[in-house]
Amino acid sequence: MRKWRYERSNSLRNKRSTFRAGQLPLDALLIDRDSPEPIQRQLYAALRDLILRRVLTPGLKLPSTRELSKRIMVSRNTVVRAYEQLDSEGYVETRQGSNTCVADLPLSPSSAIDDDSGKQTGHLSNFGHAFDSLELPQFSVLHTALRPSTPDVASFPFKTWNRLLGGNLLRQNFDLFNYNYPTGYPQLKKAIASYLQAYRGVRCEAHQILITNGAQSGLDLLSRVLLDRGDTVWMEEPGYDNARVLFSAAGAHIKPLHVTSSGWDLDRVPDGDIRLIYSTPSCQAPLGLTMRMEQRLRLLEIAHRKGAWIIEDDFDSEYRLTGASIPAMQGNDSFGRTIYIGTFAKTLFPAIRIGFVVLPRSIEPSVNRAAFYCGHQVSLPLQATLSDFIMSGHFARHLRRTRRLYAQRREVFLELSRDLLGEWMEPFEADVGIQVAFRFKRSFNDAAIARRANELNLNVVPLSRYCHFSDPIRGLVFGYAALDESSMRTHLSTLVEIIRASEGA
Repeated sequence: MRKWRYERSNSLRNKRSTFRAGQLPLDALLIDRDSPEPIQRQLYAALRDLILRRVLTPGLKLPSTRELSKRIMVSRNTVVRAYEQLDSEGYVETRQGSNTCVADLPLSPSSAIDDDSGKQTGHLSNFGHAFDSLELPQFSVLHTALRPSTPDVASFPFKTWNRLLGGNLLRQNFDLFNYNYPTGYPQLKKAIASYLQAYRGVRCEAHQILITNGAQSGLDLLSRVLLDRGDTVWMEEPGYDNARVLFSAAGAHIKPLHVTSSGWDLDRVPDGDIRLIYSTPSCQAPLGLTMRMEQRLRLLEIAHRKGAWIIEDDFDSEYRLTGASIPAMQGNDSFGRTIYIGTFAKTLFPAIRIGFVVLPRSIEPSVNRAAFYCGHQVSLPLQATLSDFIMSGHFARHLRRTRRLYAQRREVFLELSRDLLGEWMEPFEADVGIQVAFRFKRSFNDAAIARRANELNLNVVPLSRYCHFSDPIRGLVFGYAALDESSMRTHLSTLVEIIRASEGA
């Protein structure tokens, strides 16, 4: 059967109308020349459908019969008859000396919006309902401000990146443009393995690495593969909220692994089985603390004794700003229970959406199969570009450059914070990460202050958002890495005014 679709042309315009070629989706005018149904009838039906669905909006001037016949390669009489049928039924209006216009029809019952927006119209799974009561952070799209975990995108070498990306697109390396490498581009997996072995102390081979659409995608996949409804997850409190949401949506029972300024409380191990332990030992999210070696070894022993998997989310580990980075906990795991997760969102730029999971050999085949069927693949040209960026040394140079830059900015930010916020807030002592957690010295509603701050585009996060099983820590989490001193002072001064107003309320 031969079916024809018609090319669009932005050059075709009617001098007396507002019609543009892009306003009429000619691809939707599918004419089957082998069909027994007349072409005129097919054209009429296609246009009527577009009008009823309001793809063609009321008042829109359609192309003249001569123009449309040329565009879709049918006789003008065929278009004339289709227009006449539409006109006779009231779908269009034709005026003397004017083009045909779409009539202003009332909404059909099928397209009318139900005023009862809260009415349940279809079944959702338990997973679908798990997100119903969650409030998304309200960040301003056009402002970076104090948003946590935000790198300085302006410092990224886009000229170099674009040259590498262009090379991969122009070389016509066709294995990058087909359904290949579902677990990740081989060269990128090798590059990541080499980096992790050298800089993070991770014990792995390239085949153990699964490329994902960011760290969150990896957590989503692992929550589906590892957890059954009713399983116990032991995770940090306060802890990374997005991970908690995914584990809860999978039906797991969350038990708190309490974290304070003095470290991780490993004495209160949950009774019974533990299926999964989630931790951010290199830079605790959100407090920025680092787990000491004796606690790491003890946590590994608990996982082995309980038969639990550990997800080590190596959050912000690259940005230890005083001294050398502490190796990952995975390198000390002799039991093979640790699943290591990383991302390039902070070291490159957030929109790259490339992360990775280092899988223990025992579950590597199962997780890879699940990733294939769940569609966690990442653009291959993008993966190839990242591989080139790493292997040619650009990644290491960029990382060294941003470490120096962020160390300077962190020092300035903390000094300004002491001067401007010291009366009300104090930071958690930490030297890693591109965000800083502050706690209030007195009783404040941090969620209310954050809402007011974000109305003014400050993009802060209340610290209580990360607490769910104990009295919440009241404070705010700030990002600083993308700000110069002037911007820091401006944003913090605005925050001071908000806190003062809250104090007097």
